[in-house]
Amino acid sequence: MKETDVIVDRYGSIVGLSPMTAAARKWIGEHCQTESWQWLAGTLTVEAKYAGDIMAGMQADGLNLE
Repeated sequence: MKETDVIVDRYGSIVGLSPMTAAARKWIGEHCQTESWQWLAGTLTVEAKYAGDIMAGMQADGLNLE
């Protein structure tokens, strides 16, 4: 079984993307423009309307989401 790269949590209109591997942290750094206030305890928080595209991109690049 492949290691989980990103744990996804949904909080209503906000989605939390917790990078669990170096590959996931690198992907976010290369593909997402973030602000410091979007990070809560190591989790990137985004509006649900953007999360689908971000997660699709992660999966297309081989990251495993849970």
